[in-house]
Amino acid sequence: MPPSFPFGGMENPCLTFVTPCLLAGDRSLADVIIHEISHSWFGNLVTNANWGEFWLNEGFTMYAQRRISTILFGAAYTCLEAATGRALLRQHMDVSGEENPLNKLRVKIEPGVDPDDTYNETPYEKGYCFVSYLAHLVGDQDRFDKFLKAYVDEFKFQSIMAEDFLEFYLEYFPELKEKGVDSIPGFEFDRWLNTPGWPPYLPDLSPGDSLMKPAEELAELWVTSELDMQAIEAVSISTWKTYQLVYFLDKILQKSPLPPGNVKTLGETYPKISNARNAELRLRWGQIILKNDHQEEFWKVKEFLQSQGKQKYTLPLYHAMMGGSETARTLAKDTFEATASQLHSNVVNYIKQILTPKGS
Repeated sequence: MPPSFPFGGMENPCLTFVTPCLLAGDRSLADVIIHEISHSWFGNLVTNANWGEFWLNEGFTMYAQRRISTILFGAAYTCLEAATGRALLRQHMDVSGEENPLNKLRVKIEPGVDPDDTYNETPYEKGYCFVSYLAHLVGDQDRFDKFLKAYVDEFKFQSIMAEDFLEFYLEYFPELKEKGVDSIPGFEFDRWLNTPGWPPYLPDLSPGDSLMKPAEELAELWVTSELDMQAIEAVSISTWKTYQLVYFLDKILQKSPLPPGNVKTLGETYPKISNARNAELRLRWGQIILKNDHQEEFWKVKEFLQSQGKQKYTLPLYHAMMGGSETARTLAKDTFEATASQLHSNVVNYIKQILTPKGS
């Protein structure tokens, strides 16, 4: 699709649309393709009955994507990728507020609300956590995989509500129904669906520790006032895969702003990151630049926003610019003026809302 295509992918039956941002040159973003193909079953063959049940599409598809990824690439890689997804959910809830009603799995679409405005990380990542919790209750991966096949077969060519799925789940696993797993305090199915906020259960991502721990330890070295360059240079990132670099940058972003000068040195030390053409890396580097007010590289933010219009990349950078210095806010307005004509109308409207906060 054209660079202005606002989504990573769109699962049109038998003809998936994808953003050109996926063409990273190293197949590192193939998980998006896996995701869109998984929608052939979860979303297309079995569909949510209304927009408020969007998690039925995306939560299951995220789960299927990561099951496939585990088989293809191993548990460590998949847990690493899932950790980056969890970080996106954390960022989203930090910006929107955990108690925001749009952070429920079941969103109530009030009259006058544009369903597009409910699109965020919650149905994807919180939905994934709920499906993972249901698998955890079963306690047997093979049994749960067979259940998913039975679920699709039971509801194929239908549009369903969460109750349809959950009732089928409890009938398929009568021992769980007998235990009353739908009403375990703190993990009630109703709470999962109708209470906003952070997921009550998080899948165990410790199989990814072999990839995550080195990134976490390296990030810690960059937050000190006096950098230990000998220790930093002893860690080679030349063999790190894209999602390990993404995870590292997420940790740097969480710890930002760094002491003065550290971001400049970081960029000089890792041109693989600061000059990356991979969109996932460019997004994180742009966020780090803005949060640290590293103005000499602000041009990279504008260049990235001029090169594509994917909503997932564009809106976080505008939020970061408007939450930054006066120079960053000016950059936001100048960049929007230069790029608005090439963006999708929905993205244009969302940026306008960011540039003009409520009450101003």
